[in-house]
Amino acid sequence: MRARFNGKCVECGGEIKVGKEIIKNSKEKWVHKACSDLEDELL
Repeated sequence: MRARFNGKCVECGGEIKVGKEIIKNSKEKWVHKACSDLEDELL
């Protein structure tokens, strides 16, 4: 999914900007798609 709001990735601490690909991690928090600990399971 693409971010609709600016925010902060709880995994890397980096900025999430509107339009960037995001996904929920195992703790149900929004993170960058590349930072998700579940990414491999979703491919």
